[in-house]
Amino acid sequence: MADNKTIVQNAIVGVWNEHDNETHRRDQSHYRGVGRWANDEMWKDIGRSSVTKLRMLWRMLNRPPATMKNLVALEWGPGGGANAFGLHDCVDRYFGVDISSKNLAECARVTESEGWAGYFHPVLLEGPPREAVGRIEPVDVFLSTAVFQHFPSRGYGVEALEAIRSVCKPGAAGFIQIRFDNGNERYSGISSIEEYKAKHIRATSYRIDEFWDHCQTAGFSPISVGSIRTANNYATFYLSVR
Repeated sequence: MADNKTIVQNAIVGVWNEHDNETHRRDQSHYRGVGRWANDEMWKDIGRSSVTKLRMLWRMLNRPPATMKNLVALEWGPGGGANAFGLHDCVDRYFGVDISSKNLAECARVTESEGWAGYFHPVLLEGPPREAVGRIEPVDVFLSTAVFQHFPSRGYGVEALEAIRSVCKPGAAGFIQIRFDNGNERYSGISSIEEYKAKHIRATSYRIDEFWDHCQTAGFSPISVGSIRTANNYATFYLSVR
């Protein structure tokens, strides 16, 4: 009988790499030219929004704008590569951790098609989040957008936070978007892994104060919570390394 970690891994890979509806999988992973992202400006807006957030974070940290360049970045869940594309002007090396080999291949294809050979470094996660740590060089900046909501449990998200913190340089900073739990049943999350395939879009949410505490426990200094969108319960945590 498979252990619980294997069951969880199989469930999430079954959705994000092996879903029986490939168009749905690509659309939810933000593939350029697919579904909602047939509008190329909408796809580019994903990366533009992340650049705006990074600039805001730099201002909160009182860092000169000129220092937002030549960075080493980590994205947890790069999907179809919209953030990797958008952050290219300020990042030299971009590490992407994903459970989907298809997503990593698409991210590599998107960046290489721009002539950016050696820019994107894929890290395929085949087990718990901590297994990615040894394959990522120390990073200056980290981000995760529209990903933590798809994790199979709150605890899995905490493990991802710890893994991200493990590869941060002193002074590293970044932002993580979550779905927040405010009692709205629509965003209450799943109660067991058996529900994951049916409810993977809204699998996990956190109370704002709960996630703040998780960030502190993982070794981050939370700076601010912003970009709150009540239409879909999104919130972004801006973080630095102590």
